[in-house]
Amino acid sequence: MAKKKVVVKGGGSNLYYVSESSGTIYVYKGGGLGGDTQIGKTRTMEDALALIKSHSGQDIESIG
Repeated sequence: MAKKKVVVKGGGSNLYYVSESSGTIYVYKGGGLGGDTQIGKTRTMEDALALIKSHSGQDIESIG
């Protein structure tokens, strides 16, 4: 899986990324200019999206 951008609703810092390697999905909080911070890893995309929703406190707006 290529690195996918996940945008949550609301203003401010609303950009996250997910990427997959060897069956594990890594979840990052986007900081821009390579300043991404890993916030966790999961085995399924559904769990990755739940992690993002929990971390941000917002609903998912788009996955690109």
